[in-house]
Amino acid sequence: MKRGLPVLFLAALLIAIMSCATSIPVTVTKPAEINMSGNRVIAVLDFRYPEKEKGITGRDLIEWAISKLIGVDLPKEQSTEARVAEYTTSLLISTLVDTGYFQLVSPEQVARTMRGSINMSTTAVDIGRAVDAQAIINGELYLLDTDDETWVDTRTVTDPDTGAEIKELVPMISRKAWVGLTYQVVNTKTGAIVASRSFKGEDKEDTTQAKRYSLPSPEEMYKGITADFMPEIARQLAPYQVREARTLMKDKTDDPRMEQADDLVKGRVYDAALDLFLEVWEDSGNPAAGFNAAILYEITGDLDMAIEQMKEVARRTGEKKAMREYNRLLETRREQQRLQEQL
Repeated sequence: MKRGLPVLFLAALLIAIMSCATSIPVTVTKPAEINMSGNRVIAVLDFRYPEKEKGITGRDLIEWAISKLIGVDLPKEQSTEARVAEYTTSLLISTLVDTGYFQLVSPEQVARTMRGSINMSTTAVDIGRAVDAQAIINGELYLLDTDDETWVDTRTVTDPDTGAEIKELVPMISRKAWVGLTYQVVNTKTGAIVASRSFKGEDKEDTTQAKRYSLPSPEEMYKGITADFMPEIARQLAPYQVREARTLMKDKTDDPRMEQADDLVKGRVYDAALDLFLEVWEDSGNPAAGFNAAILYEITGDLDMAIEQMKEVARRTGEKKAMREYNRLLETRREQQRLQEQL
């Protein structure tokens, strides 16, 4: 009997795999969190970094960025904070360029264009008019901090001479880093803030005291945390694509047409599969046929028909899965409407 258990397990696993419902991979374009349709030509100004004993307001961010452009009150030697802020500005520009959604104007381009005409009274509207930018993005690294902590780890090791297990005390060191970032989008026609978002992240690295010099520097950790913010910033500001899957409902009948339609789906012959699922649905009211037809309407680009079909399946069959998919399709339509407003 014991020898038969693996065979039974493998047979059950094979049946489970064979009985899995067919899944269709899809690439979906999602709308950005913020509608930037009227602000797609962007001037990115330098990020501010923490300065001891100095507070900051939203207006201060623009004033500071302008002072950076004209070289006012800047230290001669670049600090870690200044290098991280410069890195953040550059990384944000490349992140937004990679979306393919924006036209970007760099701080250097702003400085060149406005040479001789930029001063501390310059506003976002002035910059927008000068460089033909619809919006300005600027911000601050409001938190850059690290802390090193030493501690002792107790480890169990094997004595090479006796083979006995012994306790060993290992001096350790941990380095923890924190970064806080905030940015704002300012419309250059009105000077109004379109959106403002904040992030906070941390990282931690451990090593032995003997290898303490292998720890990443605070600057490296700051940059790594900042880089982790960028994908989310991109999704906040620009439409983006995700890979999803649409799973068909498994048929519980012995109608051969259902298997034929499923084979067509696997062969990506979606139009023919849709016709066959609709035929079965109209003939017998088979829930799987109606459900799968709705999914294929979505796959072939007819979202309105997908919604109507899934609504009818949920109404006639009472299938909870159909109702869940109906609600998902409604949300998909709302997302697509928002997406169209952003394109």
